Amino acid sequence: MAALGQPLGITTKDKLLKVLDAIVHVHQEWGDRQNRHWARVKYVIKKMGIAWYRERVEQRLGFKLADPNPNHDYGDRQLYHGWQIQPSNGLLAYGVYLENGRITDAGPNGKLKTMIREIFQKYPVDAMITPNQDLLFCNIPVKEKENFEKDLQNYGHGQRNGKPYSKLRLLSGACVGRDTCRLTYTDSERFEPELIDELEKMGWGDLAESIGITGCERQCFRPSTKSIGLIGTGLNRYQLRLFGDEAARHQGRPLISSDGENMYLRMIPREEVAKVLDVLFKFYSESKQTGEDLGAFTRRLGADPIIEHFKNDPATSELMEKPFNTVCVID
Repeated sequence: MAALGQPLGITTKDKLLKVLDAIVHVHQEWGDRQNRHWARVKYVIKKMGIAWYRERVEQRLGFKLADPNPNHDYGDRQLYHGWQIQPSNGLLAYGVYLENGRITDAGPNGKLKTMIREIFQKYPVDAMITPNQDLLFCNIPVKEKENFEKDLQNYGHGQRNGKPYSKLRLLSGACVGRDTCRLTYTDSERFEPELIDELEKMGWGDLAESIGITGCERQCFRPSTKSIGLIGTGLNRYQLRLFGDEAARHQGRPLISSDGENMYLRMIPREEVAKVLDVLFKFYSESKQTGEDLGAFTRRLGADPIIEHFKNDPATSELMEKPFNTVCVID
């Protein structure tokens, strides 16, 4: 199950950590922590409701939370790549992109493991891991800015196979998948870099869109909050999810016809995924309205015109011939 977060309440800064602690304790008490299939806050809230969860949090806190503002917009997704000024002390922070969070000296992304170790040895810095699996170096002295950036470049950071990271790659990512997680069906971390490589060769590297890939339907990298979600449904098979967006304000969903009877592109072969996205990107680039991102484009059209386009394109017509019937009739 994919689900967007729901607002719980408003608190003051001095009580924030107490509220967060209470939220975790409620999940610890009521969540199914012994079963990795269900060990998520979202399942407790789905079953019991956000109002119930808030009551339990307030009971533990001993005070009431202010009602959330239903019209509050939390803003775009911030990845904090590159330089930032820390408002608390005027020192610098630098967001290091780590593809899928993998720190290694092997591969085409530079000697990241050595880089991180030696940066800590050379500079008086701290670091944080971001929700997008990147690394944020903190408390960098302003006078060290130029040297710090040169050191990162010397280890090969910022490039893959000698080329600067594309916008599409920086915004995309995957969970670990095989062979790290025992719940997964297929590759995700190992598939995502190859897929982006193919899409860059097709000319789509400059797209300011995001692709999220997971090896199973538990969706640890939150593919349904990306412009495009790819969810493992079998070995080297992926389901396409659309209608989400880069800002994660909308929930992605499968490509189901408006009558609710047929689901399309549920098990795309690994070698066909780039072809499917190429067809989609061409359709988007030729038919979008001014200033319209991919998510807004797909939501405006709805499923049926997208399904029809995939059916009519020679590159994807064969994949559309056998949809998954979502209606189960029991005699």
